[in-house]
Amino acid sequence: MTGLEETLGKLKIIVSEVDGILTMGEVPIDELGNVPFKKFLIKDFEAINILKKSFKVVFLSSDNSISYHLMRRKNIPFYYDPRDKKPKLIEIMKRYGVSPEQVMYIGYTYSDVPCMRMVPFSVCPDDAVSDVINVSVSTLPVLSGSGVFCALYDFLKPEIQRRLKSE
Repeated sequence: MTGLEETLGKLKIIVSEVDGILTMGEVPIDELGNVPFKKFLIKDFEAINILKKSFKVVFLSSDNSISYHLMRRKNIPFYYDPRDKKPKLIEIMKRYGVSPEQVMYIGYTYSDVPCMRMVPFSVCPDDAVSDVINVSVSTLPVLSGSGVFCALYDFLKPEIQRRLKSE
């Protein structure tokens, strides 16, 4: 078993940012400060549903506009902290009874870096900020909002197949 296979074999939970992963990272704001909409890629939610069969999938964001209600409708756990995501990541790990070695973090921007440093395995899309790319174990070959979870599924497919065989 290679080091990557061993690491992936330990994973129990995928924690991801929303904006910059499921969206292009653009948040339209009107003159009153409201966020009227966000654009999501439907095929990412199909990939999330497949991943949920092998891993717990949770979203953590510093912006809950629209994302909170969307995740509730899709029955996906969502955590929010506008100032510091790291305490929320610790809360998530306690809630699901996992250690940092059992967490994969998907980040995109500066607020994700402390979380990505806390877990040994983190990934990001190709267009993440350089600080995120520098702390990522792997960069997924896709741009934000263009199928990050589809690319993640492709990356994790060998591990998913291994888990299915061992059931």
